[in-house]
Amino acid sequence: MASRAAPRVLFHVDMDAFYAALEIRENPELEGKPVVVGADPHKHPRGVVLTASYEARKFGVRSAMSCVQAVRLCPDAVFVPPHFELYGRVSSEIMELLRGFADHLQPTGIEEGYLDVTTRCGGNYGRARELAVEVKAAVRKEQRLTCSVGIAPTKAAAKIASDFEKPDGLTVVEPDHVVEFLAPFSVRKILGVGPKTADRFKELGLETIGDVQGYNRQDLVELLGAFGEYVHDVAMGGDTGEVVEPSGPPESISTETTFEHDLAGYDSLWPELEALVKSLHEQLRLEKYAFRTVTLKAKYSNFEIHTRSRSLKIHTTDLEPILVLSQLLLREILIPGRKVRLIGVRLSNLQDHVAPQATLSRWSTVSKA
Repeated sequence: MASRAAPRVLFHVDMDAFYAALEIRENPELEGKPVVVGADPHKHPRGVVLTASYEARKFGVRSAMSCVQAVRLCPDAVFVPPHFELYGRVSSEIMELLRGFADHLQPTGIEEGYLDVTTRCGGNYGRARELAVEVKAAVRKEQRLTCSVGIAPTKAAAKIASDFEKPDGLTVVEPDHVVEFLAPFSVRKILGVGPKTADRFKELGLETIGDVQGYNRQDLVELLGAFGEYVHDVAMGGDTGEVVEPSGPPESISTETTFEHDLAGYDSLWPELEALVKSLHEQLRLEKYAFRTVTLKAKYSNFEIHTRSRSLKIHTTDLEPILVLSQLLLREILIPGRKVRLIGVRLSNLQDHVAPQATLSRWSTVSKA
C-alpha cells in the first residue's frame, strides 16, 4: 500500500506594523506613543499615512488614510517621515533569515511572505509550532522586531491566521480544523474579494466565509465562473496554491486611495496622486524593478471607473517620467464637474533593474490607451 503524503504545512509570516516598528526601534523615545509614518499634516496637509503603530490604530488610524484625518482621530499622534532605505535593507535581511527556515520561500511584500515547511516538519503540526517559535525568536533577536505567524495547510488560511492574534501572534490551524476556523470571517478576507464583489455576495446572502461554505458550489460557479470556483475552494480549505519562489518581476505594482470626501478638479486631485506616485516609486526602487507603462485609475462618485495608460519607449526606474505621465493622464481622465472618490496608479511592463537609466529625452511616450 502506498504511503500517504505528509499534510502540507505552510507559514504566513507578517511583520507587525513594520515601518512604524522600525522607526520606534531606531528612536526608542517613541516607544508606547501613537506613531504614524507619513508627512506631518501641519506642514504637508496632502500627505498619506503609510502605516501606524498599534497605539495609533486603537484610534482608527490606518494605512492610506490622509494624514489630516489621522490627526483628527488621534490628536496626540507623532508623525515621522519614512526612511525607505532602512525598510528595504531590513526587509532583505528578514527574508534571508526566513529562507534558512523554509523548504521554499515566497515573499509577497516588503514585510510578509509564505514559507513551505512541509518537508522540514515532516507534516507534523506540533513540530511546525516549535519551528514558528524559533522563527519569531530569531526575528526578535536579529532585528529587535516582532512578527505574527499563521500556520495552516493552505495559503489562504495561513494568511488569515497570521492576522488573528496580532501583534506578536502565533495561530495554528490544523488540516481538520480549516473549515471551522475560516467560517466566522468576512468574505472580504478572501484574496480577490473587494468591496464590489463583497456587495454582490451580500445580495446572495453570503457575508461570511461560513455562508460560502453552505452555498451550493455549482450555483456559485454558474454565477461567478472560475472566480466562484476559487472562492468556494478557499472557503472549504481546498485551495492548492503553492509557495512559489520568485523567478522574476510581477506583472505590475500599484497603489490607490479612497478619499474621505470626494474631490473634483486637477488642483485638488494632483497632490493626492503625487503622494501615491512617490510612494509607489519607492516600492519600485526597493524591489529593484524598472517599468515602461503607467496606468491611472479614477473611480467617480457614481462608482464609474475610468482608466488611462501611457507607455515609454524604454524601461526606466526614474521618478520623473511617472510624475509627468501621471499629470498627463490625470488631465485626460478628468470629467469636468464630476467628483472622484478613489484614485490609483499602476506601473507595469516591469523588468529587473538594469543600467543605464533613461534620460528625459529618451523616455518620450510611444503609446496610450
